Amino acid sequence: MLSFIEKPLTDLELYHFHNIITYYMLGIWFVFILLGLFVKSKQHLIYLTYFLIGLSFIQEILDYINRIFINDLYIMSFSSDLPFQLCHFAYWSSVVCLIISISKKDYKISNSLFNCTYIFGFAAFQSILTVALTGVDTFGDILALHLQHSLIILNIIWLIIVFGYRFSLRGILESMIVINILAMIIGIVNYILDANYMFLCIPPAANNPLIIGEWPFYILSFEILFLVFGFILLLPFKLFDYIKSKLILMRFIH
Repeated sequence: MLSFIEKPLTDLELYHFHNIITYYMLGIWFVFILLGLFVKSKQHLIYLTYFLIGLSFIQEILDYINRIFINDLYIMSFSSDLPFQLCHFAYWSSVVCLIISISKKDYKISNSLFNCTYIFGFAAFQSILTVALTGVDTFGDILALHLQHSLIILNIIWLIIVFGYRFSLRGILESMIVINILAMIIGIVNYILDANYMFLCIPPAANNPLIIGEWPFYILSFEILFLVFGFILLLPFKLFDYIKSKLILMRFIH
């Protein structure tokens, strides 16, 4: 089993396994949607939330075990392996939202944190659709890469369905402010470590039509696209509220 995980693969094989994992994750997302909708026991939903939290921690631990001990081709460094990519922020903010949701305290910051998680999670979804194989050599690498992104989506789905989180117009502004503050901080980190966290120095090596131009023009285009996709990601919630209001009005009339 370990030999299969650590065996170097061709790009074609890596894309093949990435697609297979995607199909499995689509099924898992659907299963959790059904569980969130039809499991009525609050305690069972909390147990499932603990499972997602535990799975998220285990995935990150196994990811670093793979990098340090299993994949001999991978070289760890401060300039590439600190959790400073946008997907890392989305990943851990989704976990914090899950932890807050099952706590007995009502934290006002939780919905603001969800807003950032939700819109940053679009970057994770984009990473699944346009995967980049930089630093990816083995099945263990592609599995860890995919799970990190797909668990963000799973956690967001769970937060929406089970705990009733909602994205708002205010959330677009909050997320825009947060991502620019993060960019300034990570920009300093990149300068010190000669790194490329959040792809602030070099665009990601992915076949993504949304990456326009070289530095710094692709960053400016990201700012515009961030707002555009913020409004697009707001539409499902607005549509849900519209349908809900119509149903309530029909019941009142009848």
